[in-house]
Amino acid sequence: MNSIKFQYLSQPEIKAYQEKKLAETLAYVAARSPFYGELFAKEKISPAKIKHLEDLQQIPVTTKQDLQLRNMDFLCVPPADVRDYVTTSGTLGEPVTFADTENDLRRLALSEALSYEFAGCRPSDIIQLMATVDRCFMAGMACLLGSLRFGSGIIRVGNGIPELQWNTISRIHPTLCVCVPSFLIKLIEFAQAHRIDYRNSSIKRAICVGESIRTNEHTYNTLGEKIHALWPELSMYVNYASTEMQSSFNECEKECGTHHKPNLTIV
Repeated sequence: MNSIKFQYLSQPEIKAYQEKKLAETLAYVAARSPFYGELFAKEKISPAKIKHLEDLQQIPVTTKQDLQLRNMDFLCVPPADVRDYVTTSGTLGEPVTFADTENDLRRLALSEALSYEFAGCRPSDIIQLMATVDRCFMAGMACLLGSLRFGSGIIRVGNGIPELQWNTISRIHPTLCVCVPSFLIKLIEFAQAHRIDYRNSSIKRAICVGESIRTNEHTYNTLGEKIHALWPELSMYVNYASTEMQSSFNECEKECGTHHKPNLTIV
């Protein structure tokens, strides 16, 4: 189910859908993944007996170390079916590689298209991507694919270079930017130094990736407060993403917590 309306179904309806997909997933990885095939045999786990969400506690947690040490043993398809490779940054050890099939890329596109919709975007919006799409970075690819699925325009400026960002904004008039929030400070400082009327620019929304702008109580943290004080007209939305889950969790227009997209992930 691909609609944002899915999250508004009743809890029993959501749970029934998730359990159906869970059973399909477990059967798939048991048959195709060397890692999970070995794990289920070692732990004497029968995937067919994992019928309910509560049964997930019978399966040992897959750790980052598992992904690092057995990386390609998670692959469920022949290499010829892989369309894109992404890697984690490696800040907590060896980088981990993830191989995406066409279906994986479609799922990634759906995840970000829903994020844009959560944040109040419309297909008529133009998105300025201020994050990189190279270096095997999943988030940039997700933003690009998501905008194509959502139907909006996208400007792939990439990260950094405030002068180029403002030049592009003045020429094409994007309405939304996707960026690391601390970069917004650099954009503001450049605008102030060069007398750019940034508060009346075409940019009205920012999807903030990589850093948080809120506390656990959903108020602005120090970074969020600083940006908001300098640019109060800008609506900011937290986007927490996980390469391992190939999903992002985005705030809606209420700006009080991210949505986990229950049609894509079980939390």
